[in-house]
Amino acid sequence: MNIDPIEAELGEGLPSNVIDDNEPNIVNIHPSNTWDTWRIKIVMSGFSQSSASSQNT
Repeated sequence: MNIDPIEAELGEGLPSNVIDDNEPNIVNIHPSNTWDTWRIKIVMSGFSQSSASSQNT
């Protein structure tokens, strides 16, 4: 198994994946309307650019 030099340098300083039973767990994550709008604009922008470049060839 390869050793990551950054992990070797940090040693025990890395956080563990142990779940503390005293802390509440995140159960559900719901995107905001702002996120949905941004995501749709990005996709449509890429689609528009792709469509424009394919029409020019």
